[in-house]
Amino acid sequence: MTDFQKPRFGTDGLRGRAGEPPMDPETLRRVGAALGVLLQRRGADQQRVLVGNDGRDSAPWILESLAQGLVAAEIAVADVGLCTTPALAFLTRAEPVAAGIMISASHNPAHDNGIKIFAHDGSKLRDEDEREVETLAEALRPERPGNPRCKDRSELLGRYEQHLGSVFAATDLAGMRLCVDAAHGGGSQLLPRVLRMLGAEVIEVACDPDGFNINDGVGALHPERTVAAVREHRAHLGICVDGDGDRGIFVDETGVVRDGDDQLCLFGLELQRRGDLRGDTVVATVMSNLGLHKALARAGIRVEVTPVGDRNVWLAMKTGGYAVGGEQSGHVLFSGDGHLTGDGLFTALMLLSLPGVRERGFAQAFASFHRFPQKLVNVPVRSKPDLATVPAIAAKAAEIERTLGGDGRLLLRYSGTEPKCRVMIEAAEVAVVERLCSDLAAVVARELG
Repeated sequence: MTDFQKPRFGTDGLRGRAGEPPMDPETLRRVGAALGVLLQRRGADQQRVLVGNDGRDSAPWILESLAQGLVAAEIAVADVGLCTTPALAFLTRAEPVAAGIMISASHNPAHDNGIKIFAHDGSKLRDEDEREVETLAEALRPERPGNPRCKDRSELLGRYEQHLGSVFAATDLAGMRLCVDAAHGGGSQLLPRVLRMLGAEVIEVACDPDGFNINDGVGALHPERTVAAVREHRAHLGICVDGDGDRGIFVDETGVVRDGDDQLCLFGLELQRRGDLRGDTVVATVMSNLGLHKALARAGIRVEVTPVGDRNVWLAMKTGGYAVGGEQSGHVLFSGDGHLTGDGLFTALMLLSLPGVRERGFAQAFASFHRFPQKLVNVPVRSKPDLATVPAIAAKAAEIERTLGGDGRLLLRYSGTEPKCRVMIEAAEVAVVERLCSDLAAVVARELG
């Protein structure tokens, strides 16, 4: 038996290959016990945890391992079953429970899995609480009850559906033909059911999970099948989410893919028109396209830029009280009814409820955003000194920024997980992007490669 490896929470919980640390039965049993002890110490009003999953084959034994630890800490477990991460977050907030656990590896392939832990208010567990769970998991040795009882509460998803029906009560989708790609994941039943409830005709593209096909050439990272389906069925819109449903990518009626930048531009302009864009500000990450900044600036809208990660977007929105923010990848967050939780279905319903869109079409609605050509090169490096302290790199970067002026953008940063330096250039012309990106990448390779 190998020595126990202390689990380390990343930016989105624990994640890894199912069956290997930290996603192995022993680690998960200890994590369950550690969370239970943390909840007991915090004096949680309710001694119950709600759990959901995105349909991977490994979900049942992961649930059993977590439940063994939680039950050992005298915390009861209720199982929602197949659902999306935002649905689980909503139910954690709406139901009398101490916490929620989503078993999911988001957009990763089927052989991976993970867990995301939510506090009783539906927000992601605080960093300090995650650190305490890590420490407790290393120290605890929970017993293994043979078959911990997990109460089936799959009917609770009806409450989430009723919530969406209430928020979008004025949205009548009768006459709308929608292609829905749920990535064979947690939203495979939920998305078609809600959209049909509101009157839409739904063509299901990837809504048949078998435990192994999640994200396999489908979903938000692979919208090609939905593009083909939209054209074949002459649909008004294609909706693609990832395995756990917290990001959404759309396909307009002409077959053009619309990512998070397209969406932020459209929602920013629409909310401003209604007078609902607090601070005339949209929150986006450093990876958002310069075209987004240009389009919003023409309307007098400021972009608050954050590091990559929906948690950083969430923090900026919460701190500034802003109405909308998100990432190019399709994580779009709304305050108010959106409760600052990325939700591909909620975003789709917001899009479908925009006044006048049905008449003029989604392609026209998205027309204000013009994407600048972009190139990203990952340069392998042997070390990661402060880039500003490497004279040749700093000089070349300064030269390129002068060349670009206000009509382009340079992003130069190290990968957080790999020995690579990311060189990204945006400009109005493809030839300029290619030349400048290659020039800077060559300097980085010469100095650090």
